[in-house]
Amino acid sequence: MPARPPKRIYRAGALESWFQRLTAPWETLFTAEVLDRGRAWYRQGCVREMELTEGDAIIHGRVGERESYVVLEWPEGKLHVRASAVGEDEGRSLAVAGLYEIEELVAEEASPLPQDKRNAAKNSNGQPNGNGKSNGNGHAPATEAKAPPAPAPAANGAPCRQLILVLSVNDAGVALEAFWAKDKDARQPAFGKGAEGLELSAAEREKVIRLASLARRASFHFNSTRGCYMMEEWDKAPPFLRSELKNWHNYFTVETDPAINALTRGLRETELTGRAVAKGRGRLAFHWDLRIGDEWLTPEEARRLLRRGPGTSFLAGRGLVRLPPDQAELLADWHRVLDKRLSGGLPNYMLLSVFARDTGRVQVSPELQAWKDTLFKPDWSVDGLPPFLRPYQAHGVKWLRHLCECGCHGLLADEMGLGKTLQVLSLLEIHPMGDKPNLIVCPASVVPVWRHEVTRFFPHWKVEVLKAGHDFAEHRGPALWLASYTQLRRHKAILDKVEFGYAVLDEAQFIKNPEAKATQACLRLRARHRIALTGTPLENRPLDLWTLYRYLMPGLLGPRKLFETESLRDAAGQRDRLRRQIAPFLLRRTKREVAKELPNKIEMELACPLTDSQREEYARLAREGVGALGQDLAAAARERPLTLLTLLTRLRQACCDPALLPWMNSPIENSGKLSVLAERLEEVIAGGHKVVIFSQFVSLLRRTRALIEAKFPGLALWELTGQTLDREKPVDSFQTAAGAGIMLVSLRAGGTGITLHAADYVFLLDPWWNPAVEDQAIDRVHRLGQDRTVFVYRMIAVGTIEERIQRLKAEKRALFDRVVGDLADLTDIQGFFNSLGELVDLKGEVKQATTDTAENQETAPAESADARVDLEESLPFEDPINDAIAEGAPVVAEDSTPPA
Repeated sequence: MPARPPKRIYRAGALESWFQRLTAPWETLFTAEVLDRGRAWYRQGCVREMELTEGDAIIHGRVGERESYVVLEWPEGKLHVRASAVGEDEGRSLAVAGLYEIEELVAEEASPLPQDKRNAAKNSNGQPNGNGKSNGNGHAPATEAKAPPAPAPAANGAPCRQLILVLSVNDAGVALEAFWAKDKDARQPAFGKGAEGLELSAAEREKVIRLASLARRASFHFNSTRGCYMMEEWDKAPPFLRSELKNWHNYFTVETDPAINALTRGLRETELTGRAVAKGRGRLAFHWDLRIGDEWLTPEEARRLLRRGPGTSFLAGRGLVRLPPDQAELLADWHRVLDKRLSGGLPNYMLLSVFARDTGRVQVSPELQAWKDTLFKPDWSVDGLPPFLRPYQAHGVKWLRHLCECGCHGLLADEMGLGKTLQVLSLLEIHPMGDKPNLIVCPASVVPVWRHEVTRFFPHWKVEVLKAGHDFAEHRGPALWLASYTQLRRHKAILDKVEFGYAVLDEAQFIKNPEAKATQACLRLRARHRIALTGTPLENRPLDLWTLYRYLMPGLLGPRKLFETESLRDAAGQRDRLRRQIAPFLLRRTKREVAKELPNKIEMELACPLTDSQREEYARLAREGVGALGQDLAAAARERPLTLLTLLTRLRQACCDPALLPWMNSPIENSGKLSVLAERLEEVIAGGHKVVIFSQFVSLLRRTRALIEAKFPGLALWELTGQTLDREKPVDSFQTAAGAGIMLVSLRAGGTGITLHAADYVFLLDPWWNPAVEDQAIDRVHRLGQDRTVFVYRMIAVGTIEERIQRLKAEKRALFDRVVGDLADLTDIQGFFNSLGELVDLKGEVKQATTDTAENQETAPAESADARVDLEESLPFEDPINDAIAEGAPVVAEDSTPPA
């Protein structure tokens, strides 16, 4: 309805003239867009004044901030609209609003009294009083305008028939049907099919116009398909039925369907309650029930409501019912997880899933409550633990066994060097799975480590290594199988043929990409118990965690799409749910917490100035790269990722040693880093210390070897890269040799599966994108068995991309600590740099900064030994590159020239 009634001015015969015109289907003269806008303006009260004469009407209105008017003329039965100060469509829309106002006026001024009483309502001489002008409140006084003359009967002389309105309810809303009473029992539709060829008297036309006006004011709209008026906005129905409908009885005979009465109760919201019931063998059945107040909905009513989704619906006998959006979303999420893989009941751990967002709405059976109490209040008494376990390791074994007994699967996320391997082997020893084989999946470089640990602590076990041509079925019984991720992927076709007792993923961050083939192979494993081991469960993004738990406990963290959406939409809410869901299934201890006998680790950044040759080449590469790719870093990473990766690799090579660039032939003296390294090594070697030097570029390690051999002739020197076939030989020699010595290690190839705690100095020649990779390498030296303080030097070329890498690493480290440490807000690291220039431009040199950093950081190796090539880490701002690496797509390898 309008905000206020417009001022109305009309003359004696004007109402009858416009009454006759409005009985025609005038709405068909306007487009749908014009009609919609005109209806909206009518409801908003945009019409301020209207003046009617027998021949025309002038409509004054306010359109936006402008005052305007339109003139309506109807010569020879055709409507003409002339507008002022607005466009044609706006003028016609104002005309529509005005016509609705005229309809309302005609309906109001046409008396509902019978004809004989209507005439008596006139003044004594039958003439209008006054001059037809409006009174002060904007309406013409009842005595100022003559009521419409008595309507002429139809051509056949039929009297005015009774108009019967029938109100009913259907799925679309409240339906209003109209019928003409033909005789005592017969009725004829007033609209739609069955109403063709109707002849209406003036009095009947009056009723039709009045019905149209009243229906429009009550928010009914004519539905030509149904042939009746429809009120589709459910919230408008209760006030209409309680107040406005009473006035309709003055004009029409109104009949209501019994279901209509339920609408007068108003809108009521549903309440959702879940019921979890034990089914035995660690499974449960889950049911959702809906109620309104104290009334429980029947299953059919609940299904009908759920099919309609969130919002307001009508239920017969109950009235208007609203299913709140959060309840609808909760139910939709729950049904998405009920796929064929979970048929026959759900695992008990689903009580803690993302779908149980409000535990107060879930009723748990006594059996499940007992299971839940046991999960959170375990009995830590376990017999038969190996005596060589440290106290925290013994606790880890008890924790893993407790989860097994509860039908759950755990993520052991201890910091590198705390003995995750030994804890798992001890579990397999004290809690065997009968004759079922067990499987350990790990990077190829770590397979010998597992075999060595088994031989050392449990020599009676039978160990098999999965290789080409092997089949698990060929070796029945409780053997321990060791498989690299690559070999498991190649044997994916036979995984359905065997069920393992335990399936353990070591360095489980290898499956962080849910689309990778290795991940898909791991997800196909069938095992009674599943365990994941990694010191870095989260490297880049929260989805890393989702993938790990998709392997461990499918469904626990919900569908992937929902998880990713909530990471962006409601990070804080997701944080709280993650804490509740994974806390019972994740155990993480740091060296600082449990290995207090381990000496300190001191980390420092060692600023390395660029030589003139480096500076010149770096500036040229940066300038040409920005010119070719533009400043939009995100667009470059999305549209030309390999070209961008090539540029960044070349810039990093220039920071280390210009001789690493394929087109350069430069002496060692032109490398600022190697010069600084040589100076530092003089003091370290003179003190009799052992040193480990890491780099991701094998060619840089070769240059470093040449420098050391020239500067320190006769010094013991070892090397470990992706090309090293026998990894144990140089490691054992380095560990047992007396006196000073240096081990050169490729960062990726030597970041896992080895122990180098004979050293107490570590030099990182070039920074890596991800701090976890560096930390994993450092923990080759700083681990159990180390009895000296470990000094770590990160060599950073000042003013270059390497400094920006350090900024990024600080963000990634913070992300890891928040999510895995205290599960605080998740952070999206994409888009870290605003432009390509910000990332690669050569800045002014800064003073050397030496910064002590936290001791307890985690690491993340990548599988490379099978292919014997060290792949570049993915760009931090473009996950698809990381996915391509995981799938084996062509990327930059050590010392190779990537395609431009």
